[in-house]
Amino acid sequence: MAGIQISIDTSDLRRADLWLATITGNLDFVSSRAITATAKSIHANLKRRLATGAVNKPTSWTTRGLLVRYATRANPVAVVGFNYGDGSFADMGRMSSMGVPSGRYMDVLARGGIRSAKSTELALRRAGVIRSNQFITPGGYGIGKTNSFGNVTGGNYQRLLSRLGANRDQGVTSNAPSGPGSRGRTAAKRREADLFVDRRKGGAIMQRTGKGPKGGTGIGSGNPGRPQTVGYRRGIKPAFWITEQPRYPVQFPIRVIAERQFKAEVGNHFRQALEWALKNPKRS
Repeated sequence: MAGIQISIDTSDLRRADLWLATITGNLDFVSSRAITATAKSIHANLKRRLATGAVNKPTSWTTRGLLVRYATRANPVAVVGFNYGDGSFADMGRMSSMGVPSGRYMDVLARGGIRSAKSTELALRRAGVIRSNQFITPGGYGIGKTNSFGNVTGGNYQRLLSRLGANRDQGVTSNAPSGPGSRGRTAAKRREADLFVDRRKGGAIMQRTGKGPKGGTGIGSGNPGRPQTVGYRRGIKPAFWITEQPRYPVQFPIRVIAERQFKAEVGNHFRQALEWALKNPKRS
């Protein structure tokens, strides 16, 4: 969803208003002022809809990502849309340094369709944890538990990659230890790495539940009291489901909302701008 461009369509204006603006030499000023006023109104309306339930519990990052660019005399076009990275309205915009820009996921909510792979999924694919056509969705337990906004935190995604040995991105190379000895045999380290992939019934990334191993019988060691490392039964729950490519319905059709509002308001904003220009000829 590239930014929605707003420009004057003469069919939306009264002929008398258009004629008067033209003969008084105010058409470029009145047009840019009317377009900007309409864009401001559309921007405010979309933010209000976001905040009141058009999207389930939007984060402040989402609402701040709804941007508006005003019209000028030289370029009588305003733009309303979501940030695709560093303030860009284009879906080829640069990635933001503050995380995934809102435009990259609001695009799917605004238009519907299939979701592209997240960086976490790409890393899991490269590591062979999931297949090249697979995705993950939160399972609701452990590191797959979502917050009040329905999202898994970035920290838990990093733990997921670390514990499955999938941290291979530039600047991120730490993976949870899994070998013998001091790098992998303590109870704390075993708990950290206690995830595994279960490919039955569609597949899931499972996390063990309950307390980890503690002092046991010392079977096989000859040293009573040594922490038990085998035969210790624990429960398992899905942290993430492994799925096919998710497909989303349209949840927030901002183009339809914006176009409808533009047609309803631009004529009135044009008349108001024209009246102002006629009353303030030296400033228009």
